[in-house]
Amino acid sequence: MRAVLLAAGLGSRLGALTERIPKALIPVGGEPLLAHAVRFAQAAGADEILVVGGFGFPLVADEVKQRGLAVRLLENTAFRDGNLVSLLTARPHITAGRELLVMNIDHIYRPAIAQLAAAPVGDVTAFIDTDRTLGADDMKVERDSSGKVHRISKTLSQWDAGYVGMTKIPAATEVQARYWGTVDTTLAAEGRAVHVERVLARLAESGNPPGCRDISGHGWLEVDLPEERAHAEAALSTGGWK
Repeated sequence: MRAVLLAAGLGSRLGALTERIPKALIPVGGEPLLAHAVRFAQAAGADEILVVGGFGFPLVADEVKQRGLAVRLLENTAFRDGNLVSLLTARPHITAGRELLVMNIDHIYRPAIAQLAAAPVGDVTAFIDTDRTLGADDMKVERDSSGKVHRISKTLSQWDAGYVGMTKIPAATEVQARYWGTVDTTLAAEGRAVHVERVLARLAESGNPPGCRDISGHGWLEVDLPEERAHAEAALSTGGWK
């Protein structure tokens, strides 16, 4: 399996924490978010990891070198655009015939979730949970009667799950072609400020709704705000993040 880690963003909502370093290098539990994401991707079965950096790219490159991370680092110079552009940066380095795991860099998942990420999928699959109270900034998912994505957006008025920042695409050539075709359509219709979740939304609208894989009961951490970083630091410091 190949993994793509979207790590180009400024992390501006983290305030002073990202004045000098990119979000990917924010330390939590003694390690940068990048290291947590790489370790999880490896545990999920990725034997090739593409990291798309942008803001503070030289710092990310230094971190990769110093830690000896087994990744291929790519630069998205248009990092102020939406993170779909980061995925497009990785596209020339992605060949069909292998599963693809797309991950946001600002999430820390419990190790047990790697087993759920490693299991094969038959179609484009969004990872979700149902045990959080979702706020205005959380990505919400409404599932259809078969448990697939019906709608996905932060602004949904009704939902029954939340997206957890991870999507898996199977190796099947026709499915990958459909996914990348929807990436192209999304970018053409919505512009460069768009984020990767809009691809899932458009697939649902097209009659090919993505599946869902539920990670409820495990728990995970998001680091997008200073208070979330403080919460994550406390959670990892207890030694019980297993």
